[in-house]
Amino acid sequence: MGIEKMHPPQYWRNRAEEFRAKADNCEYPQTRETLRNIAKTYEDLAKRSERIRTVQDAAE
Repeated sequence: MGIEKMHPPQYWRNRAEEFRAKADNCEYPQTRETLRNIAKTYEDLAKRSERIRTVQDAAE
């Protein structure tokens, strides 16, 4: 089981938003970029979670 199955898509989107906010408030460019990359990873997890849930709903 992948981690994206453990939480609904909105959970991952909220985490992404949290890290984007942290990046926006960060004064160090390298850290800001890292935080944005983390936010992108959370967005990717949200998309994967959504696809998994869509497939599961179709199978029911």
